[in-house]
Amino acid sequence: GAYYLASQYEALNQAKNAIRLFEKSGRFNHAVRLARANGMDGELSKLAVQSTQRVMLDTARYLEEKKMFEHAVNLYQKGGQSSKALEICFEAKLFDALRAIADDLGSDTDPALLSKVGDFFMSHAQYDKAVNLYITCQKVKEAMDLCEKHKVTMTEPMAEKITDQLPEKDASGSDFRIQILKRIADLCVQQQNYHLATKKYTQAGMKDKAMDALLKSGDTEKIIFFAGVLRSKEIYVRAANYLQTLNWHTDPEIMKKIIDFYTKAKAYQQLAMFYDACSQVEIDEYRDYEKALGALKESKKYMLKADKDTSELDRRINMVEEFVRARSIAKSDTQEFLKICYQLLDQPKVDAAVQVGDVFALLIEFYYSEENYEQAYQLIEKMRHRRIVLGPYLDQGMVDTIHRHMGISTATNDDSVEESIDEDI
Repeated sequence: GAYYLASQYEALNQAKNAIRLFEKSGRFNHAVRLARANGMDGELSKLAVQSTQRVMLDTARYLEEKKMFEHAVNLYQKGGQSSKALEICFEAKLFDALRAIADDLGSDTDPALLSKVGDFFMSHAQYDKAVNLYITCQKVKEAMDLCEKHKVTMTEPMAEKITDQLPEKDASGSDFRIQILKRIADLCVQQQNYHLATKKYTQAGMKDKAMDALLKSGDTEKIIFFAGVLRSKEIYVRAANYLQTLNWHTDPEIMKKIIDFYTKAKAYQQLAMFYDACSQVEIDEYRDYEKALGALKESKKYMLKADKDTSELDRRINMVEEFVRARSIAKSDTQEFLKICYQLLDQPKVDAAVQVGDVFALLIEFYYSEENYEQAYQLIEKMRHRRIVLGPYLDQGMVDTIHRHMGISTATNDDSVEESIDEDI
């Protein structure tokens, strides 16, 4: 095999071929021995690092004597003698190697040497390296002081290493645990790492602050999950309040969650107000007064549970009920239909319940279907007089037909309305 051939090449003084075959056969100690004997120092580090710890350290000492410090440092570190590697780094001013070794240092490293490395990083403004060193040395407070003073980015691995070093939740020193967790979380908020902040506030038992951080993140899925896990009245309310800032009326799942959270929190007044907002959306966006009426009745139910006055809400429910009834009897009971519509138009603050434009539109469409163009036109003029824009409520073709039958130009009327609006502006 390769080992036998390597031995043959060594006997023939063909060192290069012998080393290659010793390496191939996994006999790295022989490869190192032969490289040293033949002054092939450049190959040593590569070969020794694949060999045993004893060979690594023996080769490291040899290379150190030869002043091949970078190779020696690498082998000392790989051979488990980081302290020795650091000493050479300082003596030979191998600062790049020093930075690399610092990441692998453990708490068993000579404290004086660790302190020296820390001083080096501080003097070179490499605060993140210094922080990691303090964490390695289990100097949690010093690490946090440095992070805060020099705005060092708090990464998740750093935060977890610090947390692992803190006293257990119920152990003595738990106040120190809470204090440090809060400091980590506060720092994360400053650095806009809201998810990590949420995690640390939660571990510190600060649910409200955890929710603050999560709300700042705007991560809706996590906010919903978090509220469900914590099951706190205040958190439910805050989550529902946040969800209301979203486009909830186009997302049934968000809408359900808002209702669910307010219900679980027994926040009846907020729930009543949300149902009120739902009714407004049904009217403004969809002209669905039946659904709006249902939402207003739900609103009243929860206002009563909250022991709040419902007189204003009752007035609005009554007006919406009347409008819904008017629409349903337009063909079957004309007189009652007209009476309801004109009463609604005369009601003070009718806009709080029903869009006046919808009442006018219902009447105008009725008179148009009856070919009573004069009455329809008078109502259009009343809309204009009240400064109600026709477009959202009336079909333009119908308006044109009414004007044509009355012998009036549509453009002239529209221009006069636009001029009066411009004057007001």
